[in-house]
Amino acid sequence: MNTPEPNSDTLANTLASRIHADIVASDLQEGELFMTGDQVSEHYAVSRSISREALSQLRAMGILKSRQRKGLLIDRPDPVEQMERWVPLYGRGANSQALTNLAQLRYVLEVGAVDLAVPNATPAQMVELRRRAEDFEKIARVHGHSPDADQVDLAFHCLFLDMTGNELIAGMHRVLSDYFLASTIADPKPSEDAQRAIREHHLIVEGIERADRDLVRNVLRAHIEGTVT
Repeated sequence: MNTPEPNSDTLANTLASRIHADIVASDLQEGELFMTGDQVSEHYAVSRSISREALSQLRAMGILKSRQRKGLLIDRPDPVEQMERWVPLYGRGANSQALTNLAQLRYVLEVGAVDLAVPNATPAQMVELRRRAEDFEKIARVHGHSPDADQVDLAFHCLFLDMTGNELIAGMHRVLSDYFLASTIADPKPSEDAQRAIREHHLIVEGIERADRDLVRNVLRAHIEGTVT
């Protein structure tokens, strides 16, 4: 009985994994030449069609990039861009555990950011954060957690993460927040939650102004812990 040959997708996936492992193990830096397409086929002893498919995968992942008359250069993947691709797929459908996992990741990012955001917040950021807390209050006091209020709420939390000065933290949080804001799976929040959120926003601003990390952390935990259960 003849053993079935692996299909081209399997071979391309295997080759992409091998190339990725070789790049990680190498000393090659961003912008340096890896190989040409022909050299990849020869080095890994595969057909050009298989190498093209594998290299296409690695370019899509941001690991390699092509330069005309040069070949394949080492690229630097953008984690936030990659996250924007996989979060909607990961949370798609009625998989409540996947949604809980994403909510817990957002919780850890935001609560863990306190030690960076509090000392690094600029005066201009503090003025803007207080303004966003006031804007949220104006809307939420009348309309509760309406779509407009939720947009301002998101802007408040995104600015808080911007205060860390870490684009990776802020970017990942923004992707998760955008996902939950746009998700139709989320249940509407009761009106009393909006009144509590108003108070908590102002307490967060006050805590940052006082450089009181414990206050900010405790209020944030109370503020978003309901999303992780």
